[in-house]
Amino acid sequence: MKRNRIPELDFLRSSAIFLLLVHHSGVYQFQIGSFPLSSLSKFINHYLLGAFIFISGFLTAITLHRKEITDLPAYYRSRSIRIYIPYLVALLLFTVILDIHVSTREFIIHSFGLQILLAPKYSEPVRTLWFISLLVILLSITPILIVTARKASRLFAAYLVVFIISILIHETFDLLDIRILYFFPTFAIGSLIGISKSLPIMKRSDVLFFGSCVGLYIGIVMLSQNDRTYISNLDLLHILWTTLYILSSITFIFQLSQWFLHFKSVQKLTLFLATGSFFAYLYHRPLWGILNGIFGVSGQKAEVMVNLVSIPVVLILSNVLQHAYERVLVRR
Repeated sequence: MKRNRIPELDFLRSSAIFLLLVHHSGVYQFQIGSFPLSSLSKFINHYLLGAFIFISGFLTAITLHRKEITDLPAYYRSRSIRIYIPYLVALLLFTVILDIHVSTREFIIHSFGLQILLAPKYSEPVRTLWFISLLVILLSITPILIVTARKASRLFAAYLVVFIISILIHETFDLLDIRILYFFPTFAIGSLIGISKSLPIMKRSDVLFFGSCVGLYIGIVMLSQNDRTYISNLDLLHILWTTLYILSSITFIFQLSQWFLHFKSVQKLTLFLATGSFFAYLYHRPLWGILNGIFGVSGQKAEVMVNLVSIPVVLILSNVLQHAYERVLVRR
């Protein structure tokens, strides 16, 4: 693995991006025997998005806290180059290639990454890209809290206040998409682990591993009682069970990854997938749209097969594009 990378986090990221491509391929219309694959949808969704959010929270915290960065404008410029510019390109590709229709006002809202903030009253988030809007909002607010708080206890209190205020805004003004409330706790816990330097405990604690198994079981049982991935009307208990499932699955996979990372081939594959994961997230749908157009594919089942077969192509192209982008802009 490259220096300064955390192999277990790369494993989380690589497993998440692979599952995301399968998740978005349309495979849920099929079933294995009498078992409908659609019943796995919300569990895969929560794990893969939760993993991305957790990693983002953790890396934001260690970047700002351990390196003692105080120049927030420079930090925001760096994040903008890495996230915002590729997002704008993806937004254009979604509107042109995938024929996503949005009004002029909506396009302006989406261009600034505010759709998740202004939904549902003023905006309808675009599929897939709503998650980048969520990251934009979190990465705009939390760095200030991290730099100001400095200690885990103070940061926890700040996050709790922000979460309560978010609930009040959502309920009072019909703003803040409900998915913010679903994923904010995972981001917060990821950053708290970064500040408190608790990641080694996740690697070695047998108690935590056993707890993650119990948490997984409870989370699956409780979430199985409802068919919906998110409940639009505020349901704090459902958010609690979702957060329990996300954190338990992350901890379980994190510890399990150490067994696989003993193999050099797994290390190389993990690094490859993790490195191109952001561009793979942004551009897989437009790339699929282009491929399906080239092959003249029609019909849902045919599209699913093309999507699944082309996953390696999407991953390779995303890796190449992300490396090129970083060489041209990010590392200047």
